[in-house]
Amino acid sequence: MKFGCFSLDFRRFPLEHAFAAAQKYGFDGLEIWGGRPHAYPQDVTSELAAQVRRWKSVYGVETPMYTPVSIGMPYNLCAENQQERQDTLAYFRKAIDGCAAMEIPRMLVVADHPGYTVRRRAAWRQFVENLHILGSYGAQRGVRLVIEPLTPMESPVITTADDCADALEDIGLDTVEAMLDVVPPRIAHEPLSSYFTKLRGRMQYIHLCNNDGRTDAHTRLDVGELPVEDILRLITQYRFDGYVTVELYSENYRDPELMLANAARLLRQYSNRLDPEGQG
Repeated sequence: MKFGCFSLDFRRFPLEHAFAAAQKYGFDGLEIWGGRPHAYPQDVTSELAAQVRRWKSVYGVETPMYTPVSIGMPYNLCAENQQERQDTLAYFRKAIDGCAAMEIPRMLVVADHPGYTVRRRAAWRQFVENLHILGSYGAQRGVRLVIEPLTPMESPVITTADDCADALEDIGLDTVEAMLDVVPPRIAHEPLSSYFTKLRGRMQYIHLCNNDGRTDAHTRLDVGELPVEDILRLITQYRFDGYVTVELYSENYRDPELMLANAARLLRQYSNRLDPEGQG
């Protein structure tokens, strides 16, 4: 198991600032946010891609995931409108190209809210069809797509481990995976273990934070209702060997380095108690 942080939390700083902070506080990797001013898909030129590859080498920090901004955007993988769908596919193909150029192995996607007049079945059908197209495109470029579930407040399409498993089955591509964000199962009153038992080898990525139990808030690790140390214990018991990345967007933008220092300290404490001899 490796620990990462998310450049989204440093969105008021240049991208290199996030690489430097990840190195300073001992994180293995940095999830790259695909929004401005970091790595918006339209901005990922060959020069920026080369710069990201150089920063990985200079700072000794991996980039396990690329997350193009896609919530509340004019691009929606559940859209029924054909022009919107064409624009969305073009946007995500561009994102996949950038992901490959930056040599990032995985790219995160979500089923954003389709709108209140669209039936879930129709939104599901569009999402599955689009993910099959994009998953095939990504496979040709060495990029795996990773579906992140959302809370029902964000979107009703994919909110549970069952939804993730069903989507993977319907998409039918080995190069499309799912992931766990610890907030949706809290809001859905779903066991975290469901993601490990229902997704098994199709899950290699986790977003970790705390939460207020009512909203989609992603708060610092020691503020909220979630027993974060015990979540890590559960993850360890299921022998998870992928990435656990802290996502603290609800407050990190105010002082991201301070919050990252806090997260690093807590993760060290939790890890030491879970594995006091450092053999894990």
